[in-house]
Amino acid sequence: MSITEIILKMPCWYFVIMILFSLYYAIRGLVEQMIMYGDSIRMSRAQKIIYAYIQEILFKVIITASGFIALLVANYMFSLVKAIDEIGVGTAIVLVFLIVWGATGVSGYLTYLIVSGKFPIVVK
Repeated sequence: MSITEIILKMPCWYFVIMILFSLYYAIRGLVEQMIMYGDSIRMSRAQKIIYAYIQEILFKVIITASGFIALLVANYMFSLVKAIDEIGVGTAIVLVFLIVWGATGVSGYLTYLIVSGKFPIVVK
């Protein structure tokens, strides 16, 4: 089964939650960028919108949606496994990756993890 078929079988409630979370994180990222790029940087309003705001919105929406899709694919892969003993090493690695990607994407930490290379709770 292809990824397209898996996504097309996505329940409506899951799609609605994915859109709501994506919009929430996009608005949250936009507010964060507005605070960060307030009046301290001398850019025109158009430059701020193009440089920071649009990029932030797209980044948050795409990363959050990819987290939901990763969890959906992981759920589908788990449903194909008949017993835990039948999971190969490659499948286990892919499942762990999908679960970590999905959990951090849905929780909003994946964008921070990608940009900084660490979780925000890690203290030096």
